[in-house]
Amino acid sequence: MQRTNILIILSAMLWAFVSCGKGKDPSPDLPDWRKNSTISIQFYSRLSNDKLFRTEDYSAVISRIRVNQNHVAVLHRVDAVYNLSEMQNPMVTIAAEAVKIPLFAWSRYSSAQVEGSGILLGQTVAEMKNTPVSGGCAYFSVPVLVNGGININFATLTFENENQLTTGIPIIKEKLDDKAVLVGVAAKTLQSKLKIAFPEGNYHLEMIEPKDAKATQVIFIVTTPKWGLDECKEISVGTDGVSCYDINIEKL
Repeated sequence: MQRTNILIILSAMLWAFVSCGKGKDPSPDLPDWRKNSTISIQFYSRLSNDKLFRTEDYSAVISRIRVNQNHVAVLHRVDAVYNLSEMQNPMVTIAAEAVKIPLFAWSRYSSAQVEGSGILLGQTVAEMKNTPVSGGCAYFSVPVLVNGGININFATLTFENENQLTTGIPIIKEKLDDKAVLVGVAAKTLQSKLKIAFPEGNYHLEMIEPKDAKATQVIFIVTTPKWGLDECKEISVGTDGVSCYDINIEKL
């Protein structure tokens, strides 16, 4: 019951932003090349299952989100901390300063925090879904309108172990259609199993390896063959080890 109440509070904090400013949603100022058929994603992570922020200094990430327009920004492992008197979710502050709509894709409860990823959008949304997969893993999805013409369902989740992967693959396949764009994180040890689960021809699977050899995770993208990875660049943000992966996925 306590955990249910915490989720309700967390959702209320974020949806307070969702309900504000309707009709004033910013339109991303994207490059002219293929902008009408491309979704632009910023994915911030350490790819080591560590919390994204080790301090309360979010300025470098916030500055980059504001300067470099995108359709979706994912802040992997931006956890919410709670105690008996209050909950602290950095996404509230980040969203306010970045002028974005914040959502939270929770994964698990751990001690006094809710682990998960923050999602920032430049538009209000009518709904979002977080489907439990197995312990510590959930499939998050939200509808996004891209460049005023393409409706997609953006999804994300994190696979830390083989049990989560085994349980999650059927869920991904069930939800995957020509509107779905999944950008997730997986342990490096699961790459071969992902390739077997999503064979070329039936699916489009991309793996993005981090530059840091010490990283223990990779980013993976799963779509139908109607989509393709157009570009991905890894950029260091700040001086504390955070990387941003600028990902452009094109509708073919």
